[in-house]
Amino acid sequence: MFNYTFDEGFSKTKSYRIYFSPESSLIIKGTSNVNSFKCEYNISKFSDSLSVNFLENLDIIEFKNTELILPNINFNCGHRGITKDFNKLLKTEEFPQIRIALLRVISLDNSENEAIVSLDITICGISNTYDIPIKVNGNNEVRVQGLLPINIEDFKLEAPTKVLGIIKVSNKIEIDFNLKILKC
Repeated sequence: MFNYTFDEGFSKTKSYRIYFSPESSLIIKGTSNVNSFKCEYNISKFSDSLSVNFLENLDIIEFKNTELILPNINFNCGHRGITKDFNKLLKTEEFPQIRIALLRVISLDNSENEAIVSLDITICGISNTYDIPIKVNGNNEVRVQGLLPINIEDFKLEAPTKVLGIIKVSNKIEIDFNLKILKC
């Protein structure tokens, strides 16, 4: 799956430095009763590289201290007003970033390129763990694709309203990711 060898039992912790290709995308999609919106993360704002630490055991990779920090100000919703509302929803002044901790990846028995990834996502100081089906492709590079539907109420967030409550944003959003990961 990640072009790593799986051993019987856990092996020693392995570490790699990776970076995200500019071809990557991470988009938060939402709707209101009037239209839809999408807020795209500026991939060029990812740090130069990310340290990935993991243990392997058969078809499971357990990650240790591997997290991605996304400053909220690096999201662009295509319109200044929507981006401002997005940052207000995320309480950016008090909680300036979203933290995504990679917990584990489990290969599916019947597939070479499908797996389940477990992530711990922290928004506004509230953490929730999600298991997401993903597709993994590549040898020298890894492309990870998936779609995570979440309810903003899971993070104690309240959907914004506009025009005296006439326009209301849905509590359900999707995080659409297509990450091309390269080893340094």
